[in-house]
Amino acid sequence: MRKTGILTVFIGVMALLSGLPASAQSTYAFKTSTGFYAGNAKMPPGDYTLRQVQSEGGVFSLDNSSGSHSVMLETRPSSKTSKGNPEILFNRYGTTEYLEAVETSTGNSIDIEPGVAEKMAAKKTSAQPHTVPTK
Repeated sequence: MRKTGILTVFIGVMALLSGLPASAQSTYAFKTSTGFYAGNAKMPPGDYTLRQVQSEGGVFSLDNSSGSHSVMLETRPSSKTSKGNPEILFNRYGTTEYLEAVETSTGNSIDIEPGVAEKMAAKKTSAQPHTVPTK
C-alpha cells in the first residue's frame, strides 16, 4: 500500500511540474514619449507594462501606469534577438508609431500582430524601425 501512495504522490508532483513552463509569465516595462498604436488601439505617451496572459501563451496585455489605457494583443514567436538587454521595437510610418515586437537576448522574442491602421500605412510607405529599452 505504501508503494501505491508514493507512486501517486510522484505522479501528482510530475503533473504539477509539467505545467510550470506554460505558466511562466513574461513581463516588459518601457516608457515612450510619443503616442502609438498597439494593435488597433491608440495609446498615449507614458509608462507601460506588457505582460503575457498566463492562460493564453500568445496573448499579451498592455497597460499604461495610470490605468487609463489597456489593450490585449495577439502575438507570435519571433526569431529576433537584441544585441544586449531586451528592447521594445516600434515601426514609424510618417509620424505615426506602431508597436511591433519585443526583442530579447534569451531567444523568446515576440512579434505583435499588426492592426488595420499599420497594415494600411505599410502599403503607402516603408517602416522606419527604432527601439525603446525596457526598464
